[in-house]
Amino acid sequence: MKKILVIMATYNGEKYLEEQLNSILQQKNVCVDILVRDDGSSDSTVTILNRYRENGKLEWYTGEHLNVANGFFDLMLKAKQKESDYIAFSDQDDVWDIDKLTVAVDKLDKFDQNVPNLYYCGQNLVDEELHPIAVHELNKNRTLKTRFIMSDFAGCTGVFNRALLDAVTSYKPNYMLMHDTWILKICIAVGGNVVVDSHAHMQYRQHGGNTVGLGRSIPAYMKQVKQYLTEYKIEKQLRELYNGYSEKMLPDYKQLTEIVLGYRTSIKNKMFLLNKENINFFNKGLNLTYSIKVLFNRL
Repeated sequence: MKKILVIMATYNGEKYLEEQLNSILQQKNVCVDILVRDDGSSDSTVTILNRYRENGKLEWYTGEHLNVANGFFDLMLKAKQKESDYIAFSDQDDVWDIDKLTVAVDKLDKFDQNVPNLYYCGQNLVDEELHPIAVHELNKNRTLKTRFIMSDFAGCTGVFNRALLDAVTSYKPNYMLMHDTWILKICIAVGGNVVVDSHAHMQYRQHGGNTVGLGRSIPAYMKQVKQYLTEYKIEKQLRELYNGYSEKMLPDYKQLTEIVLGYRTSIKNKMFLLNKENINFFNKGLNLTYSIKVLFNRL
């Protein structure tokens, strides 16, 4: 069986942590190890982690308070010291389908493992009690170039190989937006394989502060628009990517990155980015939001 290292960041996660850990440990047809970084929890999270560690179920450590992206980058650095065939991201409060990792491994095993490979999938959005809210299936029509510009990768669904781990940890960016969008951009840019599974293989719990704008309600939609307009700093992220990987990037993605980095002062670059033959999200609202970002220099 293939060995998967699941890396998880925790912070005051006592309410749902055990349920998520159990769903990971129950994954079928794979051998699972769990590595956790706790970000200074003040509830019983550490007690729970210690209990699972004593039972030989996981390893955990703590460190200075970091944001989510940097916390997972630190976990990836630690993952380099562990033996595994693949690495999987995990949140502290979801529940995985029993075959989540098996589905990913079956897809990734088809590729050359000397090349960066990444898998990610959709999510079943559920409430605190795991009651269904909506199904977030990934759009099958989007190209990798569109996903390179604006990612639809939710990190908690992702599984990737050691070649991508090595590529990601070879350069520490000052800004990466989020760890998931960062590694997707790297994988695409350097010619890796990306498997986008539109189907959902996990329950993505929505509660309090973690609620994402993926639901079908008007508030969820407005939250998503606000995030895309104000929080998704694509130009800044691509500048970091160019700084760290320009010599390794495929020509098409190096050129696309240069177009983004020069779009503020070039009408030609703007027109390229606004042309739906080049970048199309196959979603009217998202296409409109993206166009506003380009037109008003907010990429």
